[in-house]
Amino acid sequence: MNASQKEQKQKTIDSLLGALTPEEKAGQLMVLGFNGTIADPETETFVARYNIGGLRISPYIRKFIRYLPDGAPGVENVLRPPRPGEKLWNDGVKPPSFRAAEYAGVLNGLRRLAMERRHAIPLHMVIDYESGEGSNYLPPGLLTLPAPMGFGRLDDPDLIRRALRAAGRQLKAMGVDQVHSPVVDVNTNPRNPEISTRSYSADTEVVIESARAALQGFAEAGIIATLKHYPGRGESANDSHHGLSAIKMDRAEFYRRHLAPYARLCAEGIVPAVMPGHSIYPMLDSSGEISTVSRPIITGILREEFGFDGVITTDSMTMGGLMARYTVGEAVVKAIEAGVDIVLLKDDNSLRYEAHAALAEAIRRGRISEERVNQSLRRIWSLKWDYGLFNNGGLARVEGLNEHLFHEDYQGVGREAARRAIHLLRDRAKILPLRPEQQILVIDRPSSNSTNANDYWNYPGVFWECLRRHSANVTYLDYQPKTVQTANGLIEQLAPAMDVLVVTAWYDRNSHDDTRQFLTGLLRYGKPVVMISNNPYEELVVPKEMDTVVVAYSLLRGSLEAASHYLYHGAPAQAKSGKSK
Repeated sequence: MNASQKEQKQKTIDSLLGALTPEEKAGQLMVLGFNGTIADPETETFVARYNIGGLRISPYIRKFIRYLPDGAPGVENVLRPPRPGEKLWNDGVKPPSFRAAEYAGVLNGLRRLAMERRHAIPLHMVIDYESGEGSNYLPPGLLTLPAPMGFGRLDDPDLIRRALRAAGRQLKAMGVDQVHSPVVDVNTNPRNPEISTRSYSADTEVVIESARAALQGFAEAGIIATLKHYPGRGESANDSHHGLSAIKMDRAEFYRRHLAPYARLCAEGIVPAVMPGHSIYPMLDSSGEISTVSRPIITGILREEFGFDGVITTDSMTMGGLMARYTVGEAVVKAIEAGVDIVLLKDDNSLRYEAHAALAEAIRRGRISEERVNQSLRRIWSLKWDYGLFNNGGLARVEGLNEHLFHEDYQGVGREAARRAIHLLRDRAKILPLRPEQQILVIDRPSSNSTNANDYWNYPGVFWECLRRHSANVTYLDYQPKTVQTANGLIEQLAPAMDVLVVTAWYDRNSHDDTRQFLTGLLRYGKPVVMISNNPYEELVVPKEMDTVVVAYSLLRGSLEAASHYLYHGAPAQAKSGKSK
């Protein structure tokens, strides 16, 4: 950026700061959930009238209800009666399935609405994309990369950079501006129910090197990356989506193992944004305050000690732990007071109005000073300017987009990543490779993302499609935890005619289902069993009795294609990639 551009940027930001009302400034501090593929009237109202800054997009769910189950502490803080104009859609029914070009067109419509506002401040579109199954949207062609841990074990940062640059370019073409990744939690607890393979490693140095490469890849693609979950959830034994967790560790050890990624990467000046997690860290804040609303943790350590002056965005504000202590209005105000810049609220109900009203009131009455609000707005708008959103409002080019995602520049690196991430955990029975003449029974647990997408690219049963490229002797059935009894009946009838059973086991961090008893029950048929898993941890999914285990770090198309090839042909000879430009 030359001197003239910097001057224009500064003049634009200064002009906006002097022109916005407290209500408009409150809206700019908020990112709301846009759930589904249809732009409903209330979403349009929040863009046009409430001047919100951005949207966290989740095309696979029609309506976000809540994280907290009935009876949980704080559930009264997220339950609200319906209001006129609210979409009252069944969240168990899937929204219309849109390909990338159709969905980008919907986002373009919301962007145009934002640019018609009084001050024409562009929206930014945010999505969860952690590779693997950690994505809120996987239209045909978008890379289904292995989970971060699959990359972390390869000792090849350049592959991470190239893979996330490719995925980032696809996302940018679709109209995505920011991703809530990479995850820099150091997964030191093998039983961690929430982080697990979302982490690059249990080794801090591997996490730092991998995250640095991810940041470079996203930056080269023009995507705003977000380190999470500050100050670190790798040691957790609980899931913060549904309840409050406390991380207890010696302060010096926590700095060395879990805070080091933030300290090092922020010092390098390559971090655009950071997301705190909703947990308690008594070694960092002796008051026992939740990190999202803790001034010692947000301002004291991240801002002042680590020198981070980028954007800090919360995770969704209605997760369990936070709502057990505060109303949503009080929580969003306390987060801004603590040093956060953007509050994320995914709920499709009147909580959005309450949050906006609380922020506007706090700004009007001076509880949050004008100086403090302007600090955040400068950071937010500066980031949007630097990533080009003030040029044309971030509009995506829809023509040819669906075909563009299939470009070999993207797909080639996706195939490389999936094949190299395949990890033979063990083959004590020496079953592999399989032979095409063997009769194979595939017992498949489809992942939720394949069920959510359910298009020709990712769907329940895609593993069968992949395997049949290598052998015609493949019989297929699928199962879910609630259908294992039915599956057992079918397996009992089919097993005698089979040579090998191939079973997929998927660790679902959202439901924490334990299917290990079903998996070990397959051994009773006296047939060799090959297990394909997205997770290597025996504590979570892999029974120690299984003799042959292949970890693919995802059960989506890219990794299932790689796993199918591996089962019949083994690993391709491939050296560590060189440094590409």
